[in-house]
Amino acid sequence: MTDGRHLLVQHLGLAKALDFFMRKRIVDVDEALALGLVNKVMPHDGLRTAAEVLARELADGPQVAMRLMRRSLYNAAELTFAQALDEIAAKTAVVDHHPDSSEGTTAFKEKRQPVFNAWLAEG
Repeated sequence: MTDGRHLLVQHLGLAKALDFFMRKRIVDVDEALALGLVNKVMPHDGLRTAAEVLARELADGPQVAMRLMRRSLYNAAELTFAQALDEIAAKTAVVDHHPDSSEGTTAFKEKRQPVFNAWLAEG
């Protein structure tokens, strides 16, 4: 399986995934939230603003660290605990020596918002 079926089985378990697919069941917003299929519900008229705020928050974050973290989370279901620890150690070594890391530390010490991703504008 290379599509959402695999993720649904991983997230909900086989019994619930079978229920959804075999019965072609559609869930309402409350059930989707309760099952963890969505993490936030909001009215349609506030959706664009909320999406733009989230997009800006993610774009302003430390891109390398966020990409490595996202990959680690995706890999977590496939790895043993020992493998996950090795992966985290390797990625931490990369992130700790990245320009965004020192910017985060400096910004914290100076009590200001960090300006990540300056390295993208260089060169």
